[in-house]
Formats: sequence, C-alpha cells, structure tokens
Amino acid sequence: MRRLYLLGITLAALAVAALVWAPQAMSQGRGQGFRPCPYTPYQCSAKGVCKPLTITGKVSRVFTETLQDNMYPGMAIFIDTKEKGQVRVHLGPVWYLERQEFNLEPGQEVQVKGICMEEKGETRLIAAQVTVGDSVLLLRDSEGRPMWEAWRKR
Repeated sequence: MRRLYLLGITLAALAVAALVWAPQAMSQGRGQGFRPCPYTPYQCSAKGVCKPLTITGKVSRVFTETLQDNMYPGMAIFIDTKEKGQVRVHLGPVWYLERQEFNLEPGQEVQVKGICMEEKGETRLIAAQVTVGDSVLLLRDSEGRPMWEAWRKR
C-alpha cells in the first residue's frame, strides 16, 4: 500500500514538472534563429545610395562585425582589388554562414557581387553572391533580401 502511495506521488510530481517545463522547451524551436522578438522584417542596413558592384580580388582578412546595435554579429572580409583598393565586404550573420559549408581564408581569390556604398572615402559592399573557384555562396536575392529570411514577398 505504501509503495503504491509513493509511486502515485512520484508520477504526479513528474506530470507537474513536464507541464511546467514543456512550454519553455518548445518555444525555442529550430527556425527561430537568433532574431530578437518581436519579429521585424528585413530592412536594408545600407543607408544612402546603393548601386550594384562586382569585384574580384584576394581575401586579406576574415572577421566579425555588427552593422547596427540591434543586430547579431556578422561575418565580413577585406578584399584587395586592383580597381578599388581594399574593399570591406559584409557577408551575413555568423550563425547562417556556419551552416553553409563554405570556408573563406586569407589569400583565396574571390569574386563578389552585391550592392555597394561609399562613405568617408571607403567602399563597402553588402554581398549577394560570393564565388570561389567552382563554388558559389548565395546570400541575397536580386532585391537584396537575405536568404536566411524565411518569408518572401511575391
């Protein structure tokens, strides 16, 4: 009799614990990404006049940066080009690029297509496509929307 009583209490405690912890565990499902809530759609972080640009050169440095205070860290590279000198290229969020099986290292010859802006005499490029040899990394569509955004307008 005492064993049944203890077994009943144990099962009741486990049921209460499952009801308390289950909603918390399920609220952080895959696909949530690292975007702070409430969800806001993508807004181009490049202010000013943006124009399409394609550059070719060697990667001189790979690093992380943040374009705005409310953004998570993104990966960026410096490319040494013949036409523009050294160009800073913003690729995308680190969490997205880590999942792409695409490795950039200093010294690699790359071609980058994207939109550029010039501020304070420095050329910055927000990459839409990066090509290394036969491999192509797609980062943004033709309208500049990132591939890591799930919803697309028609």
